[in-house]
Amino acid sequence: MRVRVTLGAGDTRAEAKRLGLVVAWIVGALGLIGAVFGLSFYLSVRSAVLSHEISVPDLEGLDLEAAARAVEPLELRLQVVDQRNDPAVASGRVLEQMPRAGSSVRRGRKVRLVVSLGGEVLAVPDLIGEASRAVEIRLRQDGFVPGEEAHVTTRAARAGTVIGQVPPAGSPAVPSSRVHRLVSDGPVVRTWVMPDLIGLGRDDAERWVAGAGFRRGGVRRVSMVGWPSDTVVGQLPLPGYPVRERDVIELSVTP
Repeated sequence: MRVRVTLGAGDTRAEAKRLGLVVAWIVGALGLIGAVFGLSFYLSVRSAVLSHEISVPDLEGLDLEAAARAVEPLELRLQVVDQRNDPAVASGRVLEQMPRAGSSVRRGRKVRLVVSLGGEVLAVPDLIGEASRAVEIRLRQDGFVPGEEAHVTTRAARAGTVIGQVPPAGSPAVPSSRVHRLVSDGPVVRTWVMPDLIGLGRDDAERWVAGAGFRRGGVRRVSMVGWPSDTVVGQLPLPGYPVRERDVIELSVTP
């Protein structure tokens, strides 16, 4: 005997709902599994990448040998790309690096270095015998700074000529070093008080001018009543004024 069971419309809907829930659960489970797998894969890849990244050490101030030892365990490579003078950093030591210290890079990366040549060494120029004004220009052009300038009277060199310097010529020096100079003012110039020549005869006055080391200037003829001929009646400089060796003395005499 066969029994036939007939499902009503309500039972059909319930069965379809259960089937939908099962399908949704299966899809959700598969999605969760996929998400877990994707996250695991991402973390694995990220971990692999991070395992090859390191922090760049600080190499500035180190010599090349010490810098090489610092990067060897990190599998970094050094490359010197430039050298320049820097008086604050000893020759052969690292001035700059790229990438900077603390940067994250992959192993095997090149670290480019700028290495110091130390302070630039200049030779102090020979200034002896040169004109003082020209010397200042030359010193600045050569990278020095004109220092103090002292003056002394001497017959050994013409006025305005350098006769001594500190540091001496050829001495090693760094840029902007000061160079001091001793400059000649020429021979000592003797000074007298101008005597009164008025009343002297012209010949006597001119002999005095020549014998005292002065130069004779022009002679003017001035008529003066009561004065003998060729008598000095005026002079420049005037009596009592200071006069120096080789100054010009001008006379006024009667006709």
